[in-house]
Amino acid sequence: MKLINKLIIQIIPFLPKFFVRIVASPYIAGISDEEMLKNVKNLNDKGFDVAIDILGEHVDTKEEAIEVTQRYSKLYDEIASHNLSANISIKLTHIGQDLGEDFVIKNLSNIIDAAQKNNNFLRLDMENTPYTDHTIRLYKMMKKRYSKIGVVIQSYLKRSMNDIKELSNNDFNVRICKGIYVEKDELAIKDYNAIRESFIDLVKESIKSGSYVGIATHDEFLIDEIYHWLREKNISKDKYEFQVLHGVPMKRKLNQLLKDGNKVRVYLPYGENWYDYSVRRLKENPKMAGYIIKNLFTSILRLK
Repeated sequence: MKLINKLIIQIIPFLPKFFVRIVASPYIAGISDEEMLKNVKNLNDKGFDVAIDILGEHVDTKEEAIEVTQRYSKLYDEIASHNLSANISIKLTHIGQDLGEDFVIKNLSNIIDAAQKNNNFLRLDMENTPYTDHTIRLYKMMKKRYSKIGVVIQSYLKRSMNDIKELSNNDFNVRICKGIYVEKDELAIKDYNAIRESFIDLVKESIKSGSYVGIATHDEFLIDEIYHWLREKNISKDKYEFQVLHGVPMKRKLNQLLKDGNKVRVYLPYGENWYDYSVRRLKENPKMAGYIIKNLFTSILRLK
């Protein structure tokens, strides 16, 4: 099966875009704001909270960065007007982090103003290591002007425990994930089980330090291990939430978490840059590609 999944990944770049769209559609919440908002409402109706992400990163021009900034700012108004349970997660390179310090600060400030106007939350996504220090620095800067802002820490980076110990307090909101970028051996843990152990340690350290933690993983072993610890330590359910990517097939686990009274937030990517994102996501998870295509052909056969 692994060989088949890898073969699928190799041929995806050569397939027509419409086919890739079908294969990757579980991951994508639509192209337009309207499509995305319908998906948010549908998830809210099922008991899930949502984090919205406009697909894209590393813009080339200031005009594009300003357009993305304005779109994010408008989304806060849309969330409020539709009475949705959702917040926003952004990549700083998408709003001009590569185009100058003052420029990205101005754009980030505009988005924070929109979040504050609507009393909503903003998450700063973490990209690869050339941006880690700068992202944390901008987080600290913006935290002084608006409290409802958080950041992401990746468990495969060797520096992450130090970052957590430095940042954690009763007003720190962190999403902890494994991390997906290819990094040098001296910067990142490479062993799968060691990354898992780091993830668990970071969650425990954050919660013990008073932080609010978004436990962002599709690894059911990690979910079970951490949830057992949370219950064993009688950690209040208002100190954490579980977070998953839209489209990942773990419905039974998520519904059980909801049934037990936990908050579960779905990370909802959407937008015109769906193709590059889809190819990257499927390459990251060959098993998922096989799963999706198997279901696709099963559906086609049922129609015959």
